[in-house]
Amino acid sequence: MKRLSAVFLALTCLLLTPFTAYATSIVSTSPTAGSILSISPTAITIKANADLLDGANEITVTDAKGVRVDDGSIQIQGAVLMVGVKPLTTSGLYTVAYTLMAIDQPPIVGTFTFLYNSPAEMVLPTPTPTDTQVATPTANRSTDIFVIGLMVFAFIMLIFLSRYAKKTFNSPSTSGRRVKKVSTSKKFIK
Repeated sequence: MKRLSAVFLALTCLLLTPFTAYATSIVSTSPTAGSILSISPTAITIKANADLLDGANEITVTDAKGVRVDDGSIQIQGAVLMVGVKPLTTSGLYTVAYTLMAIDQPPIVGTFTFLYNSPAEMVLPTPTPTDTQVATPTANRSTDIFVIGLMVFAFIMLIFLSRYAKKTFNSPSTSGRRVKKVSTSKKFIK
């Protein structure tokens, strides 16, 4: 009886405690946390596993010096939180800080980073003509002779097989008369 009451108490406690599996969590981010970019993103998005509340969420993007590079235009579309980003001009580590609030859930506060490598000024080289010799392919006569020989052999085999098939299918079949076997068994009459 003591064991049964302990099991019942454990099950009751388990059912009454809130499950963290139903808490709001991040599904994905764009750009991906820890990614290295060579093209400046126009927006930062965070997707949660539950719809977010309007007006209660925050997202900021700062550069390595702590200067904000987002434009402050936060948008919420269901479970997606998005903020616009000013064009990035300097290479470095950028930090995204966020606070996510869903209905009847505790807020999620966190950060992630991404690295932006500013493309260097590209200088295109001017083309200069160069003299190159084009190698002319040499004919491999032995391969040509081998292939021609295989084709002649295949043609001869085709003729041989067609004559053999004609001879086989045109010859009359040898069907002999059926010989009736005499039964040696005795019939019993009742």
